[in-house]
Amino acid sequence: MTSFLRVLRGEWTKFRSVRSTALCLLAAVAVTVLLELLGTSAGSTDANEQPRYSDQAYFVHKPLAGDGSVVARVVSQQSSHEWAKAGLLVKAGITPGSPYAAVLVTPDHGVRMQAMFDTDLAGPPDRAPQWLKLTRVGSSITGYASANGQDWHEVGTLTVALPRDVEIGLFVASPPSYVSTRTGGGTSIGIRNTIGAAIFDDVRVTGALAGSRDWIGQNISTVPSKETGGVPIGDLSRSGDTFNVTGSGDISGYGIASWHSPGDDDVVLLSLFGVRVGVIAVIALGVLFMTAEYRTGLIRTTFIAGPRRGQVLAAKAVVLGGTVFVAGLIASVASFLIAQPGLHSGGYNPPAYPHVSLLDGESLRAVVGTAAFLALIALFSLGIAVLRRRTVGAIVFVVALVVVPQLVVPVISPDADIWATRLTPIAGLAVQQTVDAGQVIGPWAGLGVLCGYAVVALGLARWQLGRRDA
Repeated sequence: MTSFLRVLRGEWTKFRSVRSTALCLLAAVAVTVLLELLGTSAGSTDANEQPRYSDQAYFVHKPLAGDGSVVARVVSQQSSHEWAKAGLLVKAGITPGSPYAAVLVTPDHGVRMQAMFDTDLAGPPDRAPQWLKLTRVGSSITGYASANGQDWHEVGTLTVALPRDVEIGLFVASPPSYVSTRTGGGTSIGIRNTIGAAIFDDVRVTGALAGSRDWIGQNISTVPSKETGGVPIGDLSRSGDTFNVTGSGDISGYGIASWHSPGDDDVVLLSLFGVRVGVIAVIALGVLFMTAEYRTGLIRTTFIAGPRRGQVLAAKAVVLGGTVFVAGLIASVASFLIAQPGLHSGGYNPPAYPHVSLLDGESLRAVVGTAAFLALIALFSLGIAVLRRRTVGAIVFVVALVVVPQLVVPVISPDADIWATRLTPIAGLAVQQTVDAGQVIGPWAGLGVLCGYAVVALGLARWQLGRRDA
């Protein structure tokens, strides 16, 4: 242990006394932060100018004047989408955007009570079949659920400013599916409409005007847009007291989990994008820390002072990895904090883009993970430097594996981009991801791939050191 500490101190002394290593470290931090400052000041988004809610469903309704209620059993529901909705709805009218409240059942998220495009209360986690009841008393709307139609569980009571005369009844909706696909240079978001279906029976409406008109089935439809997935499709077939209803679209908005935000960019990743260029200086640093000694012949003195070559390599790895991690952490934190004002001025604001904090779990993972990415790249470069011994050759080799795929592979084909992202050292950049938009490898799995490269490179370097002269 004492001998290793002596070697470690020697490597640290060499690291901080060589001008080229200090310059590379400074360049890595400066380039990362400067590019982030330039990039975020030029970026912009119009996400908050897009519609902030969707009001689309198939509504089977009757008029209600004043207080009253509707009860029905959702006999079955098609699992067309995890947030497909079948339930009871009271609404100021069929005009899109008019005030509403609903109690509903979903295939994967149980019973919910929702209102006004921004309120979502969770009820029992049960699927259909499920009894539902929606009661209005003035501006108070209460939703209930029951497994047998007798023992009722209150889901919640909400205050909604409804006029005296409203429409009340059954509705079915099924949000569009959003599919993220890797394309050359990024991701594209595809939209596919889904059609939900549900069967209702034992439908009863109480209150003034409830029996004055037969049931009417109509589509509620907002203007077609990217967020809503187009005009909904719906239909009603009825046999006695059994209603078979189909519908598409969604009644949703910010604050309701089924709403698909138009903000698909990863704000945290954008805040750390400069590291993709700053990594070049880290590669040069990792290579020079070893090849400089080969070029000057100092490596012989190093091995005389520390004949255990494995200890020498381990000491170099500890000094290099630790120093780059600290510098990378400084660069990542600075980039993140500097980027936020620029992103905010470019339109990355709530509700489409909630402001992120450095102390948020995913943000902190991305920032610390970026520092770990740089440290692992430095260690990988160190291992390659031992194997190749020549500065230019080693730098070119590592740059070809780490930097070039980011520029060239996306142009070749989306499939090539996917496999390069999974199998090359750039997989480590997945640790910066905080939004699932076309991810082809998870954050920790990606960092694990890069860790594998570093371990293999250092293992081969140790083997090479033991079998040839300095």
